[in-house]
Amino acid sequence: MIRKSNKPYIRDVYLAYLIDGANRTEPEGFPIIEEEMVATNPPKEVIQWDRKCDVVDASKTTICFYCNDSGFVPVLNNPEHYLEKLKKYESVIGPDASPYENMPLVVQNSQIYVNLAITYYLGKHGIKIIPNVRLGNDSTLPSLNAYPRHTLIAIGTHGFTHNVENRHKFMKQVEVIIKRLQPSGIVVYGPASDYLFPPALTKDIKIYQFDSYTMKQNNIDRERKKKERK
Repeated sequence: MIRKSNKPYIRDVYLAYLIDGANRTEPEGFPIIEEEMVATNPPKEVIQWDRKCDVVDASKTTICFYCNDSGFVPVLNNPEHYLEKLKKYESVIGPDASPYENMPLVVQNSQIYVNLAITYYLGKHGIKIIPNVRLGNDSTLPSLNAYPRHTLIAIGTHGFTHNVENRHKFMKQVEVIIKRLQPSGIVVYGPASDYLFPPALTKDIKIYQFDSYTMKQNNIDRERKKKERK
């Protein structure tokens, strides 16, 4: 058994061990997510990993990792330990380790590789997954070859849509993702305005939108303030 470690080069060896037998993209070597691993039904509820204490019925809940990276690093470093815990959920949206545009390309690709490797590992062990499509800059577009076509995919929008320039970049990437993957549906955690997803709307691709934890808390605060003003 390969020992787990927080050191990146050791983790990469460990992940390679976990996804042994996976088909890979060329020349990048991303593990390819197989169509049969993907959930066919959209989620009933989506809750982020660091709020799993809010889960009422795991069998009707999809867990996601749209939260601060530090909140799910243990899962990335030792997915074997969390396998049984994740099996109780209806489905799992792939991890969302962040490939920021200002990172060196090799680091962006490494983050995407981690996301795909953990997703593949969970699917390999019978967990119904929904691939989380997360890109860095345009040089990371070849990673899309690792995702299945014509299946559900997931996209997190929370934190991407406040800045106008970021919204425009995000929209252009969504356009490429839809063109390349032709998904059967898109699970969106966070805002899902028509402005962000016009290619999906024109192609009649169903959007399954779920409020983020922050959005839910903001709604609670607004309702509380309304009551206080009355």
